[in-house]
Amino acid sequence: MRTVGEILSEKRKQLGLSLENIEKETKIRKKFLEAIEKNNFPQIEGSTVVKGFIRNYALILNLDPENLLAVFRRDFRENEKGQIIPRSMVEPLKKDKFYWTPKATFILIFSLLLGGFAFLFVRQYFKFSSAPSLELLSPEEGEIFKEKVLVLGKTDKDVSVKVDGTLISVSDNGQFSEQIVLPRGDDIVTIEAINRQGKKTTINRKVKIE
Repeated sequence: MRTVGEILSEKRKQLGLSLENIEKETKIRKKFLEAIEKNNFPQIEGSTVVKGFIRNYALILNLDPENLLAVFRRDFRENEKGQIIPRSMVEPLKKDKFYWTPKATFILIFSLLLGGFAFLFVRQYFKFSSAPSLELLSPEEGEIFKEKVLVLGKTDKDVSVKVDGTLISVSDNGQFSEQIVLPRGDDIVTIEAINRQGKKTTINRKVKIE
């Protein structure tokens, strides 16, 4: 990005003008014009004076003074004592760049592992603190059977299943299937899934035996 001094100097030279010509037109002493073109603004007393010089210099060269002043404010500021100083001297810490380092890689990996362990811990906690799932495919509510009732369903792994209080076998993937004999008439079949923590899920199904 070009500075105020560079823009003014380049334009003056394009127009074939000397500093003496500018001094004569603007009544700005040559040493101040040289200071402006070299961006040596601390040589000029006061921010107001500097801005006035830049404005007059820009008008002589048919440049937009507001654009030049905006460039000046981008690169310089006035301190508490009224001195003009480069912004880079007072604002370097506001633009710190981040560089990837082995330490940053270690922190990232550690954070990911920690987050993964935390997720697994929470998942296991809710798994063991909650009641087991229980999906019953048979019997359906109000279903009619002839003497034997098919109890068919699925639950979580490592869960015990009871049908009317009697423990039945469950496969490694949590599926179970059992036929029970009931007397004729209306009856209610109770299926319970119980995990190792004693949490229980119960389903009651009304059936009829003909």
